Amino acid sequence: MPRDHASLSGAGISPRTVTRRDALRLLIGAGACSALFPALASAAPSTQERLDAAQMSYEQAQAELEALGEEVAEAAGQLSQTQAQVGDLTQQVNQKQSEIEDKQDQIEDKQDQIDQKQSEIEDKQDQIEQRQEQLGERMSSSYKAGPTSTLDLLLSSATFEELTSNIYYLDKVSEADREMIDTVKTLKAELEQDKAELEQDKAELEQQKSELETEKAALEEQKAELEELEAQQAAELEAVRAKQAESEQLVANLSDEVKELMAQRDAELLAAQQAAEEARRQQELAQQQGGSSGGGSSSGGGGSTVITGSGPAAAVVNATYSTPSPGSGLCAAWVSNVFRNAGIGSFYGNADDMYYSWCGYSTSQIQPGMIIAVNTAPYSAAAVIYGHVGIYVGNGTVRHNRSGVVRSDSLSSWISMYSVTATVRCGWLGGIALS
Repeated sequence: MPRDHASLSGAGISPRTVTRRDALRLLIGAGACSALFPALASAAPSTQERLDAAQMSYEQAQAELEALGEEVAEAAGQLSQTQAQVGDLTQQVNQKQSEIEDKQDQIEDKQDQIDQKQSEIEDKQDQIEQRQEQLGERMSSSYKAGPTSTLDLLLSSATFEELTSNIYYLDKVSEADREMIDTVKTLKAELEQDKAELEQDKAELEQQKSELETEKAALEEQKAELEELEAQQAAELEAVRAKQAESEQLVANLSDEVKELMAQRDAELLAAQQAAEEARRQQELAQQQGGSSGGGSSSGGGGSTVITGSGPAAAVVNATYSTPSPGSGLCAAWVSNVFRNAGIGSFYGNADDMYYSWCGYSTSQIQPGMIIAVNTAPYSAAAVIYGHVGIYVGNGTVRHNRSGVVRSDSLSSWISMYSVTATVRCGWLGGIALS
């Protein structure tokens, strides 16, 4: 098996729905220990049951933590999207405000031009009035003097040329007055036309400014709604994160509990193994003193053999109880550690490597100290590729590392679970037949 072997849920047991059959599977390891070590029949099952319950609670809490993680990611994504929308609307509002201020500047500039035109119109009006006043005064003086002054001017001419010049002069004076008045009136009319056009431009700018202010008000309303949504989403995200922190703490506590129960269970099993060996030794000693001889180890096919003594097979069996789990998904690494701790040798590879290289026997020929493996299992993507491996310790029991827990399962249940998509086979790791 690779370094990421299937979890409990990946092994076909849902942490949310546990059937009677699932519960039976969970208690198989405890039952096997009771059969192997009768002295612990009353204590070991209780520890195993507590361990299984803690493991199930841990995986359920882990699943809930993962769900909360997804919820946090979704809430954070929504908040980020809303914040981006608020930012876009803020830019649009600022842009509208800039355009409004620009229109206001244009309006004020138009007003300055209008005021300037009005001043010029008033100036031209003053000129017209002055010219009209001068012309009126001249006409009044001419009327009071009567035609004599004009006649005197003509009669005073010494020559014909002077007479002609005086007549021309009088005509020009009248004509110049009329032209000046007409010119001033024309300029005044043009200024009034310019002023009217400027006032029209100003009115259009004020209309545009009003429209921009309406658009800005609509954008500010949308922005206010999004800011309210942003605050709501931020509060929801904070609440989910608080739940996530609580769930993380729960998972950490359950993990510590699982580790403690694993250590307790392994210690009990190791103590039972040592007690069994001590009882065997005492029995051998009694037999020797009584003149009888005893064998060191027994072997044979099938699942009822119990390994005792100090040979290689017994060393491997003992090491399965003293070698801790290297972590979840590391079933093959645990098997390698067991054989290295037993002094047999160092063997590497994934579960499928061990299966193809060393598992050449059917399970009917299994002996204590043999590895038992499949090259594929349907409980996770990794298990499909790399399979799973354990060690047969005798008395119908298989020890293996599953989901970071070194556990005991009955040989029949192990074969039933892992023979769904492949043939379970066994063999001597490294080709070394253990006595």
